[in-house]
This record gives sequence, C-alpha cells and structure tokens, in this order.
Amino acid sequence: MLARPALFAVALALLLSAGCGPPKLNESRSWSMSTGEVNAIDLPAIAKDQKVTVEFTSSSEVSVVAMKEADAKGEKGLENPDETKALGKARGKSGEFSFDVPAKTAVRVIVGGVAAKADVTVKVTNSK
Repeated sequence: MLARPALFAVALALLLSAGCGPPKLNESRSWSMSTGEVNAIDLPAIAKDQKVTVEFTSSSEVSVVAMKEADAKGEKGLENPDETKALGKARGKSGEFSFDVPAKTAVRVIVGGVAAKADVTVKVTNSK
C-alpha cells in the first residue's frame, strides 16, 4: 500500500515540473535573398530564462546575428545591427551557435550580408 502514495507523489512531481521550463521554440524560415537584403526572425519575450540555438544553411556566405530586440529596433537595427552587442553570431555557408536569453527579453535573429544571391534557411530552437 505504501507504493501508491509514492507513485502518486512521483506522478505529481513530473506533472508540475513539465510546466516549469520555457515554452518550446521551433521556428524555421527560408528566404531567397539578394545582395543587400536583410531578413529577421523576431522572438517574443517569455517569462523564463532560456538557451536558444540558431542553425543556418545558405548557398552563399551569409551573416546571422542574434540581438536583444532593444538593441536592434526598427529598420536601422535590422540593416545595421551593432554586433558588439550581439548575443551570438556566425558567418558562412552553414553554422550553429547558442546563447542564453534572460527572462522577459525579446530577441531578433538577423540574416544579411549576402554577397551573391543565396537561398537561406534558418532554424531557431530553445531549451531550459
């Protein structure tokens, strides 16, 4: 009979812990980009800290920069992000980088710097 209360306690703990992490993030975008073109994925602020991973592939070299939305506002922030404030960044035909995002912080993942026409795919995921 002692096994039932213990089993109930374990089940309750699992249910409660399931809601403790950040909401699942799985955003993918694909663009056919020309020289000088810039695109972005805007991620909303959430209540929990999270670790975000960005993966990308491109048919030509491209720059991918993750910024706090507050540091990359509007068109100016999109076209000329201050990379000294970047949460993470990479350049190449493919790559991956991860960074920590504090709770209640919106993020922009900016894709640009294409020297020649390119087909670009970006995937953004998260974990606790």
